Amino acid sequence: MNRYQLYGAGLALTLVLSASTAWAQAEKKDIATFAPTSTLGAFGVGPVWEAADGPLPPAAGTEVHYDFDPLHPFAGLKTAKKWANLFKRTAEVDPNDPFHNLTPFEWWSALPPLPMTWRGAWANAVRKGTSFKDFYNTLQGSAGDGFTAEARSPYPFETAEEHYNAWLKAAKGGTKHTVVNLPDWSGDWRDPPQASGFPIVLVRDFWRAVSDAYKPRYELMLQAELEGRHWWPADSCVPESFSASGRFLMVTPTMVLMNSTGQYQHDRYIFTDGRGFLDAEHAIPQWLGESQGFWDGDELVVWTKNIMANTRGHGAPENSDQLQVIERYKKIGNEMLVDVTWYDPLAFSFPLHGTSIQTKASDAVDAWKRTTVTLNECVSSNLVYHNELGLLADFAIGDPRYHDLFDQTPWTTVFKKGEKAKLEGKIPAAPSFLSLSGVSTLPADPSTVK
Repeated sequence: MNRYQLYGAGLALTLVLSASTAWAQAEKKDIATFAPTSTLGAFGVGPVWEAADGPLPPAAGTEVHYDFDPLHPFAGLKTAKKWANLFKRTAEVDPNDPFHNLTPFEWWSALPPLPMTWRGAWANAVRKGTSFKDFYNTLQGSAGDGFTAEARSPYPFETAEEHYNAWLKAAKGGTKHTVVNLPDWSGDWRDPPQASGFPIVLVRDFWRAVSDAYKPRYELMLQAELEGRHWWPADSCVPESFSASGRFLMVTPTMVLMNSTGQYQHDRYIFTDGRGFLDAEHAIPQWLGESQGFWDGDELVVWTKNIMANTRGHGAPENSDQLQVIERYKKIGNEMLVDVTWYDPLAFSFPLHGTSIQTKASDAVDAWKRTTVTLNECVSSNLVYHNELGLLADFAIGDPRYHDLFDQTPWTTVFKKGEKAKLEGKIPAAPSFLSLSGVSTLPADPSTVK
């Protein structure tokens, strides 16, 4: 049995995590029955707890004994829910939480009666003469309706390379499938709403997970979202961070193709023939990185690196171009269990971990018809247009429509412009929400954040 120390309190790694039995033996003193505060979790993705799940999981921040082999984590697993529940925790509302016990979803798109920040709630408050402090005080969350999950990776690995090689060695080099015995993963697989494979926790716990170097950047992002000054990848027609909800899978003996659709369309090619990564001279950062994988029986293990810096926004932190990701997939019945570990020594204080349970659409054709697919990568980077004379022209430096194609973090550029506009009195002034609690990391002039 391996022992891992849990860190942080009340987090909501809400990739629709449910219940488990691994902690039950050590937590018999917990309440045996429980009526959830609402029928849906903070992300509206299903019951937060059920009577059949047994006693409540331990509180976040307590020591937990994980009863699984880190080298064969899914061994003997009968249901996806059991794995997800290993990381479920209870969370309490903290009256001193500077992030007001909000989930990332509530931060940008809280449901009534909370103000919906992305719809301009702060601008409306200004018109009524409301101070920013009073406005922010109207945003109060429920700590994920009393549930959370552990965001820190449960694995004893320091890097993605160590993680991948340990699993490869445990799988004795991997299983070599043929067309005849390949796992059947055909279909349209969907994450729960607001999940997308990323570890979604309470905002206060993302704050703990973000490195000191990236805390000012995260604060800048959160501040902008409170004020309705969002920068989301979809706004600029780029992929929403590394993962994406919804996958059409094509499995071959040498490759797995993951095609995701939505506000954009992208493909991930996961090579399972042992070809390795491109050498440093030829490798270039990509939105979805470069992926290699192997089969461990009917489970797929994937290592991805050379990922471009990006941000999902929506209350979640950004990743740097140092991000590397380890994924493990297992089809159990009509569900796909996805285990994800994020290694980013620049942006994160420790490796992050999340689980997602994808469900297979009963009618893939109908699901495909209801999916909006756009192919607009050229639009997102194009500076050329036809002017009023019908002549070809381009946006020049200084034109507000100009795209700096070499700006590696355009979201931060946008946030800094907003802060500068506040200082110049061009948009309503608002202090950092964290300065209200005396814990701000921003300099006097936030537009100078690196």
